[in-house]
Amino acid sequence: MKPTPAIANALDSARAGAVLEAEALPLALLVDEFARRAPAITASHWDRVQARCAASGPAPAELIAEARASDGGKHTRPRLVAAAFFGMGGTDTALLAEVAGAQQLLHLGLCMHDDIIDGDRVRHGRPNIVARYTAAGLLEGLTETAAERQAMTAALLAGDLAINAAMLALLEAPAPAAVQRRLAAEASAALETTIAGEFLDVRSELLRPDASEPLLVAELKTAAYSVVLPLRLGAVASDAATHAELECLQQVGIAFGIAYQLADDELGLFGAAEATGKSVLSDVQQGKRTEHVRLAYHRADPAGRALLDAILGDPAATEADAAAIRDFVTRTGARAAVARAIDEHVARGIRLAEAGLPDRLAAYLTDLAHSLRGRTS
Repeated sequence: MKPTPAIANALDSARAGAVLEAEALPLALLVDEFARRAPAITASHWDRVQARCAASGPAPAELIAEARASDGGKHTRPRLVAAAFFGMGGTDTALLAEVAGAQQLLHLGLCMHDDIIDGDRVRHGRPNIVARYTAAGLLEGLTETAAERQAMTAALLAGDLAINAAMLALLEAPAPAAVQRRLAAEASAALETTIAGEFLDVRSELLRPDASEPLLVAELKTAAYSVVLPLRLGAVASDAATHAELECLQQVGIAFGIAYQLADDELGLFGAAEATGKSVLSDVQQGKRTEHVRLAYHRADPAGRALLDAILGDPAATEADAAAIRDFVTRTGARAAVARAIDEHVARGIRLAEAGLPDRLAAYLTDLAHSLRGRTS
């Protein structure tokens, strides 16, 4: 949606110090206009990282440049920060920029770590930092082992840099000290929850699929930092949200976050790599315990379970193997059951939002949630 000149001018006026009459402007357009600036905001955060590390020499500068180049995607999380901020009546767009930029940096850092854990080499449809460093090392004449070590180290430390920069940005945000502390505490708590979810996700690969808990993983790993945190950061930054509204955002974020992860798992198995930017074999080869797999395994006969056991987690699994999994998940009704679960979580989130949030924010989140059902990437 293209922002009108009036909206752009209003935001420019706010940055110049004038009061933004946010309640008089459509929330979706405010968010869209802010999101247009999101890449530049993230870049400014990286500029600060570069300045802080300037005396460390060229190698860290190269690492920071590679980390900066890893930014991309739809900036969904900064959008959620902006939606909650404006939806709660926030007006200080300088503060919003700091908080939303910090959220994006946190996302980038966790993605870098997640790619290491999952063994992925593609992010946003292009080689990720591991792949780029590996390729550069091989060109320099390193052995595969040495190139891989350099690449893994680079990705791990780039992720650390991003997460650290995010926390610094929140602690130094242009807000009263009490608000700074609340923002940092929100991010820290979400990080702990996400780490727990990530570890549970990986450990689940050792379990029989029907003994795994993919919905709990989705709540801890995805909902916590992808939906709950940005909504709560935006609300805290607005300095206008009540305790009840923050708790409502927590529950809305959990419902929408689980729905988002289930939809993501659907794309991971049934989507097209050219649209998602990720191999459709990845989850199968890792043996990821998704809700699709859990339900299919639970409903399977012994022959079906033997099929899943033979393919899931096999690094050499082929597209034909993935097709067999897709067929089995569909035939057992697991795919249809997951689709119903997505709808149920979306509906629950909408009910909660309509009951406990300002109307314009509830309406925005409702529209966003409905878009989950049509995701292709």
